[in-house]
Amino acid sequence: MFKPVSLFIGLRYFFSGSGSRLVSFISGLAVTGLVLGVALLITVLSIMNGFEKELRTNIIGLVPHIRLYKQDGIDDWQKLAKRVKEQPGVVSATPFTQVNGMLNYRGQVQPVILHGESQNPKEGNDRLQAFIHWNKAEGISHPLFLAKGVADKLGVATGDRLQMVIPGAESYGNAQSARFALFTVVDVFATGTELDQRLAITRLSVAGDLAGYSGRVGGIQLHIDDVFAARIMKYELQQMLPGGIYLSDWISSYGNLYQAIKMSRELVLLLIFVIVAIAAFNVVSMLVMTVTDKRSAIAILKTLGCRDGEILRIFFTKGSLIGLMGCSIGALLGVLASKYIGKWVAGLEHMTGIQFLNTEVYPVDQLPSLLLWQDVLTVVIVAFALNMIATLYPAWRATRVQPADELRYE
Repeated sequence: MFKPVSLFIGLRYFFSGSGSRLVSFISGLAVTGLVLGVALLITVLSIMNGFEKELRTNIIGLVPHIRLYKQDGIDDWQKLAKRVKEQPGVVSATPFTQVNGMLNYRGQVQPVILHGESQNPKEGNDRLQAFIHWNKAEGISHPLFLAKGVADKLGVATGDRLQMVIPGAESYGNAQSARFALFTVVDVFATGTELDQRLAITRLSVAGDLAGYSGRVGGIQLHIDDVFAARIMKYELQQMLPGGIYLSDWISSYGNLYQAIKMSRELVLLLIFVIVAIAAFNVVSMLVMTVTDKRSAIAILKTLGCRDGEILRIFFTKGSLIGLMGCSIGALLGVLASKYIGKWVAGLEHMTGIQFLNTEVYPVDQLPSLLLWQDVLTVVIVAFALNMIATLYPAWRATRVQPADELRYE
């Protein structure tokens, strides 16, 4: 069966290896570097995608995208909410009251954000309401749904009673004396985000009384369809709303975190790209050594009529096979790692008893991962292209072999 000479010899060079142990070692090193580089790139991209998704859906999903509030509270919030909700892009407009306070339990003190939510599902934060079971608060005047991180630090459980202290100058600047109230913990919830370290939820009316709003609400929380348009939406609302109403957006609180994730993604990708480039340099070294090792064979092929183009294709064949094998194995390992790295880390945490991601430090308590096939394709194409570029010089050098010089003393 006919086989192109360059393809046949290139395949033989690839599968048979080299008589030189050093060349074989460098060849293995080149393939290993390419495999690791591709696998790491895919895995890191997936982890960064996961963090971005967690930030979008969990952290930003739980907090209001835009807040409207007044220093002395809002009286007719329904009218204002209806007006705001008519604006394009606004998904929901619901009341809230939020104050900073201190929880005291048996001498243990913990700062919290007391968030008042309406018991009416249509008037509450949908994502936050998923963690609240209002039926557990029936018959209790001051119920408290406490985030797990706060509960763990205080050592409280469902049914415990603890004291809430609201300082005289709370979040909206009302100058008042400190307020005290006894709360009963009706449930402990976990969002899996950094909110677990500081959030406490109660009825809207209870939070309003503690804040001194006397039947008013602290403000209106908005959720919009495009979270990254929050700042633009905020400025548009500021123009249409009457004076005395202040607005803030999620970017003020979590924008730096989002930018940090993006910057970390770019820096890590640059670092791993350098690893892939080093692997490509190993391909150059390996092929140059192969050319040096096969100079006599190249000279014989030339005397038998092989043209420079065919010699070039021989080493292109070997280089492309190295790239194909390295990228394929690396992509497979990267996809597997991206799919299961969250479970691996969770299993390791369970075995060692060490929590690697704690919401006191990190925004989430688990390692997220989101595999995007376009990322896999991009990484494989770029890595393979780098590998082929690295093949150019050794292949060109092989065409410069002069048969007369090489075979003179054979």
